Amino acid sequence: MRTAIKSVAGLGVLLFMTLHTAAYDLPENIPARKPGLWEMRTTGAVGPNEVKEIKKYCLDPTADRNLHELNIMRKELEVVHSDISCQPPMITLAGNVMSGEMACRTNSTSDSEAAGRDFLWTVTFASDSDVVNEEYSIGREIMFATENNLVERQSWIGECPADMKPGDMLDLGFNYNSDVWPSENRPGNIYESLKVVEKMLKEGIEINERLGPM
Repeated sequence: MRTAIKSVAGLGVLLFMTLHTAAYDLPENIPARKPGLWEMRTTGAVGPNEVKEIKKYCLDPTADRNLHELNIMRKELEVVHSDISCQPPMITLAGNVMSGEMACRTNSTSDSEAAGRDFLWTVTFASDSDVVNEEYSIGREIMFATENNLVERQSWIGECPADMKPGDMLDLGFNYNSDVWPSENRPGNIYESLKVVEKMLKEGIEINERLGPM
């Protein structure tokens, strides 16, 4: 029975990979991360809290590009339930550095034009096995208007293990205000995450439209 369920789930992921259309206008020639297993360690500040986070991804060219897309979509999801809408991100590539910015504003007609959250990020491809993603976001005139500064160091650590296929990931979790790195091992998948985040984002947008400006 478990084999049948896994087969159906795998077919769903394959179908999503085939039918999914890009949500964002990413540059065609983004430097490729080397196929294999990547460890991504995040440090920095979320408001007043220091954070440590670790994820591992099994990447091939398709999963690599979809992970860039997933990271942007998660930013939109971060604010949609605060009645905030994001403009299409502006993404540029200069040499080995990809930069992005996305302005998200409240839907309220009584808020100022600055009310919302701005996201900025810079991905530096030092090589095909060494990448640094620097992210900054700031909220203005909204609840939880934190200022966030995060640095994610991405390293190729070898071939994907036998029990991971391209697109699979392990979420080791995150710790706040601790010197200890997290060590959980929650399995996941880039394509499944895209489906879930896309659905939640669509639902959030529909709720905001139905309720109207707050």
